[in-house]
Amino acid sequence: MLEDRRSHSSRKTPDLVTDELILILHEAGMLEFNDIFQRTVAVMKAKHMSLGGEEILRLRIYEKLQNLVSAGGLMKKGREYTALPKLISLKSKALPDIRL
Repeated sequence: MLEDRRSHSSRKTPDLVTDELILILHEAGMLEFNDIFQRTVAVMKAKHMSLGGEEILRLRIYEKLQNLVSAGGLMKKGREYTALPKLISLKSKALPDIRL
């Protein structure tokens, strides 16, 4: 039996991983993937956010970085990611404003 789609909430929650990536890259400017991963894991552990497994989190972070590259917020050169001016406009509404 098919479920009625109207019974599900369409409200999306803020993407906390992407927001943390944006903050880390905005502050650092340019980082390699392993540095981004280590900093993100440290911040998320400090904030007691649920992480899942480390390999799953690594895949999620890589996917979100590729989405930010596609959206024009990051430039990827080899293994290094460089923040572009558009990056800060990609943050969620839940993240406080950051001054450039």
